[in-house]
Amino acid sequence: MMKIADSYSVIIIPKDRAGVKRWVVSKQRVFGTLGLVLGFVLFTSVVCVGLVHYRHEVAATNELRTKGAQYQKERVRILARLNELESVVNQNEQFASKLETIVGLNQGKQVQAEGHRKSPFQLAAMDPSALPGVNTIFDETALKTFNLKAIDLTEEAKDVGQRLKEVYKANPDASYFWTSIPTVWPLRGWITSDFGWRRSPISGGRRLHEGMDIASPYGTPVFASGDGVVTFAGRHGGLGNQIILDHGYGMATVYGHNSQILVKEGDQVKRGTVIARVGSTGRSTGPHLHYEVLVNGIPVDPTQFILEQL
Repeated sequence: MMKIADSYSVIIIPKDRAGVKRWVVSKQRVFGTLGLVLGFVLFTSVVCVGLVHYRHEVAATNELRTKGAQYQKERVRILARLNELESVVNQNEQFASKLETIVGLNQGKQVQAEGHRKSPFQLAAMDPSALPGVNTIFDETALKTFNLKAIDLTEEAKDVGQRLKEVYKANPDASYFWTSIPTVWPLRGWITSDFGWRRSPISGGRRLHEGMDIASPYGTPVFASGDGVVTFAGRHGGLGNQIILDHGYGMATVYGHNSQILVKEGDQVKRGTVIARVGSTGRSTGPHLHYEVLVNGIPVDPTQFILEQL
């Protein structure tokens, strides 16, 4: 290569020295070409580094999404277990309260008319994001601890419920008392009006509803909610065809709006005996049973006594 002024000469000489070739290339072209080559190499390097970094970011993001989906499933499962716990605890609380009421009756204590007791637990309405270690950070240890506690509490609540039932059943000296208490639902249906103050569907005025209304198809069997004696079976006032059972211990139950009465005064009936059929006699807007529980002649909330289905 021979330098001539501001250019370079490139000469190619074959062995036989025939056909000698010569090129003259300017400095600008040489450095321009070198610059392009270096620029291309640099650009390619940057792109390669960027692609590698991007692939790592995508992999990390996918891993995070997978882990997030797993924790979301775990959160749903824990909430389901907590809801189960809430249900068990509520049932046991209601069962214990009703047993206290019934035992109080047996000991001569006064029963107060009251509404449904509300559970202090509101886990069903809990916002999933309120769970610690789930929404803000993926704390696997916290989830496991929470899950184990939920399992322990569920088993403990079930154990308490079983013990309460055993106490309830293990009273041979009070078997007659237990069977006389109106502890079962008198009808398979759905509650349309609870015990307490309400606006009358007939008059529109506000008045105390002294029982509960249970709707069911016309002719559905009505059961005695406890052992007792029929003290009234006939048509009377706004309740139409009604039955009154005396259960002893100052307790009585009333069954109103029946289409048929299947017992007569003086009959002794057992819990679960079919005593009537659902109707709409008297002042009624449709087929249903009006059911009352009286303690010493005073209406009380029937749900204080109901412990189980038929």
